[in-house]
Amino acid sequence: MRCEILPGAVALVEFSEAHEQNPFSRARMRELTRLLRSLDADDSVACVVLTGGPGRSFGAGGDFNEVSEFTGGDEVDGWIDDITDLYTTIAGISKPVVAAIDGYAIGVGLQIALCCDFRIGSREAKLVMPEFRVGIACNFGGYMLETVVGRSVMQDMLYTCAEWPADRALADRLLHEVTEPAALLDRAVAHARRIAGYTAAAVRSTRPRVNGPYVEGLMRVREEGKRSHRTAFSAGEAQQRMRRIIGKD
Repeated sequence: MRCEILPGAVALVEFSEAHEQNPFSRARMRELTRLLRSLDADDSVACVVLTGGPGRSFGAGGDFNEVSEFTGGDEVDGWIDDITDLYTTIAGISKPVVAAIDGYAIGVGLQIALCCDFRIGSREAKLVMPEFRVGIACNFGGYMLETVVGRSVMQDMLYTCAEWPADRALADRLLHEVTEPAALLDRAVAHARRIAGYTAAAVRSTRPRVNGPYVEGLMRVREEGKRSHRTAFSAGEAQQRMRRIIGKD
């Protein structure tokens, strides 16, 4: 994971790694949580941009190599705690966060984006909430989608598990803007610099207030998410589906 402080008080966070689809392991989620908290405490930063890196997916969900080994025990609770800590940090810090989405934003990746204040997608972006198809619960995704874009879109995404291409995502307000892939990062940074140009005290005293109910909702989902995911992983089908997807079965 890389972080660069750009002119204009913008922190550019790139969470790329070897795999071009950018899956999120527990270690990566914890790393991003720590980084965002440190940026929140850095007075030289006024706005944050999250990106998967040039030509790479924003995030293809959880790391199936890791999650497919779950058995429905305490490891599920630890995973949900890491997820909740990440989401509440993104939504709860005092500095706005812009998501620059290229390629896939799936499951955890899409949920990270839904914690951001502004979401810009490339024309190649594809947004998916496929939890039911994979065999796991979708407590966080259901709450986030209903809160951010409404119940009808939430129901459609959860029960079809379909891909939302960029134009449809824009129409449903999952994205605020769509641009060409080559211009994606420049547009995201430009938006972040505009936000960073506002009076810092005004922004930093407002964001926690307007996001407070959202963060509180995420905290409530934590415990129900643990129960639901323990049940799903105890059944064993989710692990089988994940192993098929990554070619282990």
